[in-house]
This record gives sequence, C-alpha cells and structure tokens, in this order.
Amino acid sequence: MTTKRLHPLAILLFWWRDLAGLAFIFVISASGLWHLGLFWFLLVWGSVIALDLVRAVVKYWWYRYDLGEQAITINTGIIFKKQVHVPYTRIQTLQLKQWFFMRPFKLTLVSLETSGQSHDKAEGELPMVTQAVVDQLQALVKGQPVLDVTVESAGEASTQAKSKTSAKPATDATYRINWSDLNTYALTSMGVIPILLGVLWLYDKLDDLVPDKVLNNAVSNVAALGILMLIGLILVILIFGIIVSYLTIIQRYYHFQLSKQGQRLVTEKGFFQRNTISANESRVQTVIVSQTILRQLLKLESIQLVLASSASEKEDGKNLVLMPVLNQRRYAEIHRFINWVPQERPVMERISFSGRWRLIRNALLVALVPAVPIIWFLRPWGWLALLLVPLAILLGLYAGHNVGLSVLSDQLVALQTGHWFERETYLVPKRRIQSVVLVQTVWMKRAGLAHLRLNVRHGDSNQEIEVRFVSDQSAQRVYDWYRQAND
Repeated sequence: MTTKRLHPLAILLFWWRDLAGLAFIFVISASGLWHLGLFWFLLVWGSVIALDLVRAVVKYWWYRYDLGEQAITINTGIIFKKQVHVPYTRIQTLQLKQWFFMRPFKLTLVSLETSGQSHDKAEGELPMVTQAVVDQLQALVKGQPVLDVTVESAGEASTQAKSKTSAKPATDATYRINWSDLNTYALTSMGVIPILLGVLWLYDKLDDLVPDKVLNNAVSNVAALGILMLIGLILVILIFGIIVSYLTIIQRYYHFQLSKQGQRLVTEKGFFQRNTISANESRVQTVIVSQTILRQLLKLESIQLVLASSASEKEDGKNLVLMPVLNQRRYAEIHRFINWVPQERPVMERISFSGRWRLIRNALLVALVPAVPIIWFLRPWGWLALLLVPLAILLGLYAGHNVGLSVLSDQLVALQTGHWFERETYLVPKRRIQSVVLVQTVWMKRAGLAHLRLNVRHGDSNQEIEVRFVSDQSAQRVYDWYRQAND
C-alpha cells in the first residue's frame, strides 16, 4: 500500500495543540509585554502564533502513515525523524475520538495502544483520518480480510473514500443507557466534592492574585451581610458545584453504548467528544462493582474494568466504565459481557468487631492530625475542626461494615473495600494476579488479623487491591488458594 497523509484539517489540530502548550507562557509574560505597549504585545505574540502555524503545516507535511498487510507504520518528525511500526496483532486497545467540530467532516482521531507503550502515551496516533481509514484499520486489527480499499490522501481530500471490508461481526450483547438511568447516575455522583475543593483552592490562591486591600474589603463586606447571607452564599456555591458535576457527567456519558462483538468490548459515549474504545476481553484484569453511599441506598451500581492499557486512565480518570449505572437486580447482565463473572452476587466474609474497631481508631487518628493544630492556632473558629471527629467515626464504621473477601471458585476471588463512603467489589481471576502479599504486625498477630494485598496489572503499571484487618485465617486461605496454581 502507498504512504498516505492525514486530512488537511489536521493542520488546525496541530496548531491548536501548540498554542495550548504556550498558554502558561502567555499568562506569565502578558503583564510584562503589556507594559511595553500594545504594538509590541501584538507584534511578539502575533509572530509566535504565525510561526506556530508554519510549524503545524510542516509537521502535517511530514506526518505520514502506511496501512500494510501485517502492521501500520507511522512516520513523524521534522528535524528528528521518528518511525513507529506496530503489528496489528500487538494492538491491545483501539481508541477513537471525534470532537463535535470533526463530525461534519466525518473525521476521527485514532490512538493505538499496545502492551509496550510508555505511561499514558499511545504507541501510535492518527490525529485526523476519514471513516474509510478507521473502518479499514478496525478490520485489520480484528484480523478480517480487507478487499478493494481506496483511501483518500492529502492531495485527494475532495474525493470521497470508499472501502469494502468483510461483513461486521455479529453483536453478541448490547447495553444502552437510558435518560432516566443517566440522570440518576449524574444526580447521585460525588463529583461535587472535587469541585468544591477546587473552589477552596482558588480562594486560598486569591492572596497571590488579588491585592490585600481589595481582598480584605471583600471579606469585610461578606461578614457584614450577616450569618443568613453567609449561609446563602455557601448554598449558592454548593448548588453551583452540583450543577457543574451534573452537566459534566451528562455530557461525558451521553448516549453511552456497550456492545460485545466476538471477543471485543466496544464502548461509545460523549456529547462534545464522541469517544469509542475497543478492547479485547482478554485484556480485562479485574471487574469492579462500585457504589457510592447514595447509590447503595438507591440499589444502583457502576461496573468498571481494569485493563492492561491506559485508555481508561485517560478517559475516566481511573478505570474503564463498562456500565455507568445498573440496578442491583440486573447484576447477572455483567456475565453477558464478561463470561467469567458469576451470575450471582458473591457473598462476602466480613471482618470481626476487632477489625472494625481498628478501622475506626485509624480514621480518628488521621482526623486528629490536622484537627489538633487547627484548634490550637485558629481559635475560636478552629473549634469547628472537631466536626472531623464524627466524620472520621462514620468513615471508620462504613469501612468496617463493607470490607470483606470471598474465594468464589478455584479461578476467581472477590475482595471488597469501603473508602470515603464508596464500596468497591473487585472480582479478580487467578490468572491475572501478579502477586499476593500478607502483612501482619506483632499486635495484629495477637488479635488474629492481617492485611491482604493483591497486585494486578493496570495499564503499564500496577494496581494494588488491599483489604485491611481481615482474619488471618481468611487471608491465609486466599494466599494458599493463589499458591496452588503457581507451585
């Protein structure tokens, strides 16, 4: 096959990426350049923007790819040339992104991820290609024959591409989120917490951004409004955080769809950016059934996957979401997509009262570390830090109530944790476990307790799953269960 170029609109994408990288420098230098006058400000930054456009054009010209019969080859670089050769059999995850401005042109950004990539950077990327190229690449990755394929190149951008591939594989199972489930999922999210923490961080940085006189006058005016107005202001900030969290989740999981095609799991989601991730079922390391405390009360849960690729890390912050929201009564539906997941919910072996007490004690100790100096140095308002004590007790009680483990079969184990009012149940196949670690101090040994840690692969790194203060007999049982397959 002949070497091809990207779609010409890739120039704008390269240009935007370069400008986004210069945003921090622009903010730092803006005030200094402005003092030199408007002419010099516009001259300097106009030249920078123009040079970046030229660089984007040159980068586009040297960015070429070749879809061979056995592998894809991508050539990049202006001064330092780089050639990436990726066999189709090595591609673990195929990720497609389509921003809203790409849709009228039917263009897609394609990321190729293998088991040998570094951190969260894809092994290869095609920033802007047509649907014909996407269809052809998907067929090659799946090992399907590709017949009579004609792909448009940069010089043939006005000619519509046509591709004929073998018939698409039958869809074995499908899950689509409806509006009611998506709305419930967004309303019960704990995403408002990081937003509020961001507001507090911004307030803390006001000392550096706003003159002291202006800030002190603003604080005095707020204090003069009275306690009711202050409470009202706090409520407005809280409502704002909830709305932002709600809209963020709605646009992220808009028209979410999951399908299983043979051994491949395909998820599609997004409003502003339509994101499609295609991963082989064999790359699934762990299945996580996650529930916040609100969703526990509503009998709802979220199903996530730990993959041996970094696609999930970049998109969902931690793991790939398989099903955003699922009613507990429909738990058996997970088995349709991951066949080694049992159709019945696992029954967990809970920790003892002694283990629960230690979780409460540790939570209290963690809370007292910041509370004591706050109370001492920030009196009288510092006494509000005592509110951390009942919060710590509740966190310890919640963790103790939810921690557990269970050996489900000779090939599957289940671990359950409870952190920050969120319960997570990990279903881990024996063949995916990298190591099992038992931790036991002298005092824990006297009480018959131990920590159990399982290590599984997560992208190109490791994910540790730990259950704390379980009985040493239960922990030893899991340890022996794992050794039976490896001795």
